[in-house]
Amino acid sequence: MSRSALLAAALVPALLLASISAAPAEGELAKDSATASFSSTPVGDGVYQVTTVNSRFETDFFPATLGPTAHTKDDVVYQLVKVEETHVNKEGPEVDSERVSGKVKATVYPLDKSGKGDAKFTIEADGDESAVDGPYFVVTRYGCCVELATHAVYSLETGKYLFNANGGNGDSGQWATLDSHLFDRIIAYHTAPTEMDDAVLKGADNAAIVITYASQTEPLQRVLVTVPKAVMGSDDMINWLPKLEVSNKAFPKPSDHIWFEKTGDTAATTFTDVTLRLTLDAKTRLTIPLVGDKLELDKATLPKGWALVAVPL
Repeated sequence: MSRSALLAAALVPALLLASISAAPAEGELAKDSATASFSSTPVGDGVYQVTTVNSRFETDFFPATLGPTAHTKDDVVYQLVKVEETHVNKEGPEVDSERVSGKVKATVYPLDKSGKGDAKFTIEADGDESAVDGPYFVVTRYGCCVELATHAVYSLETGKYLFNANGGNGDSGQWATLDSHLFDRIIAYHTAPTEMDDAVLKGADNAAIVITYASQTEPLQRVLVTVPKAVMGSDDMINWLPKLEVSNKAFPKPSDHIWFEKTGDTAATTFTDVTLRLTLDAKTRLTIPLVGDKLELDKATLPKGWALVAVPL
């Protein structure tokens, strides 16, 4: 028998053991296991296509925003997130590594006093790395050269895709947030150039930016910013340093967060008379009013030749 056949035969009991070892032991509420794999295929002189599949588990909890007891201190979402990342690269000792593809999958299970429940939902996305961050699952697609990284953000309460974001100094792009005792809102932007522009900026010619208005659980508005052809791919565009800010009468100094102490009965009466500003450089700024929980695109102030296009969610 060949060495590889002997190795395969030896691995069978171990794999079977791994598959049955997920059963809870005495005193345990729940138990699970995950696998990893690796393969390498020659595709040229000293070049190999390498596929790695790695899985991990993370527990996650955050205050619930949906349901009759939402926003109360006792209503906390507690769950298990199983993450599987698949990466395919071409590489070798004497060549630069080349990305072929990257996929991320997250399956979310409820946890409670009875243990682990059935899967609530699954998130799948193109990306290079992922992170569980409270109520959000963030999938990052790296950039290269002049291209920026971009972060796809999903709700871990509903499984819905919320937005893509980049810029800022954090691990999930720059956001501006509006919060109150009962409601929450997020404003985020994604600017070109990135590897995800064909998907994220789809819907209008010469779209260079997308702005999303969302809650913690779903997107509410998505708006493309189109620019003149001369701006697309220009040095000015590549050198943008975006800064997203919000302000209102109570907080006239622009910042990335506003707390609404006086909360209305609805989000529309809470989040109103707010000004959104996206500054791209010293001479380029967009201003959009937020009234009644909605971005008023027809009242925006834009550079000459620029436009806003609402796109389906």
